[in-house]
Amino acid sequence: MKSKNSKVTSKPANLKRRTFLKAGAAVAAAAIVPAETLADEKKTKIVVVHGTNLAKMVEAGMAKMGGWDKFFKPGAKVALKPNLAWNSTPEQGGNTHPDILRAVIKGAETCKVKQILIPENTCQPEKMTFKVSGANDAIEGTSAKLYRPKPAEYKEVDVPKGKICQKAKVTRDLIEADCLVNMPVAKHHSGATLTLSMKNWMGAVDNKTRRSWHRNGLHQCIADFSTFLKPTLIVIDATRIMLDHGPQGPGKLAHPHEIIFATDPVAADTYAASLFKKTPEDVPHIKLAAELGVGCADLNKIDIERVEV
Repeated sequence: MKSKNSKVTSKPANLKRRTFLKAGAAVAAAAIVPAETLADEKKTKIVVVHGTNLAKMVEAGMAKMGGWDKFFKPGAKVALKPNLAWNSTPEQGGNTHPDILRAVIKGAETCKVKQILIPENTCQPEKMTFKVSGANDAIEGTSAKLYRPKPAEYKEVDVPKGKICQKAKVTRDLIEADCLVNMPVAKHHSGATLTLSMKNWMGAVDNKTRRSWHRNGLHQCIADFSTFLKPTLIVIDATRIMLDHGPQGPGKLAHPHEIIFATDPVAADTYAASLFKKTPEDVPHIKLAAELGVGCADLNKIDIERVEV
């Protein structure tokens, strides 16, 4: 018969300790590898589609982003925020190209959404702007509603993380949307350096708010507001980009023939800024938004998937 002490010897104790240490080391090693893998998996992604057929480019980009039904759900209230501020033709590059706008509308309709609303606080009279920009043609035959919000259709909101912009009056339909798509055109801007996705929110607020931003630190206000209004999807029109005399133009154009798709506005704007040979340091609201935690402003940490159509 074995004694009670026969099971407890110094050798098994050491073995147990070595086994415990080995197990601990194995767990630690296992923790390191998945962490790196997880970091890769969570790397910010944007899709850049190059081509000349805009409708096909939108389809290709959305396929790479996971498909239309990843963003647009049956019965959803959808709000699109293109840049339609100016009496500028599609060829002049002052507004989001109507072919891109129509392609997104048609894609959303395939998902049987309930509403597609396109509010825009234009800088020039909306009747002429919507016509000259091609936006009226873009929505023809679709269920989309294009309109300039009335004063009663804005809602005052708090911007808790704002340093300067702590309140703003925002188009109610944008706030209440189930799916909010930011659809700017990439172009020069005399005050904000560039118009990209975050700057595009200036067409989402009322005129009093917009004037306040211009007076009180435009770049910080754009960054502040971007902590509040967050898009479900970003589609940047960089098919032709205005290099000077923005935002209205006409100005000198370059033709990257690209459409940029993303969910991170800082990453999208950082890449789009590179088309102008600019970095976040050159476009302060991008850098400030990154510092506020809105998104990633380091191109080395952004996974850029390129598609040729």
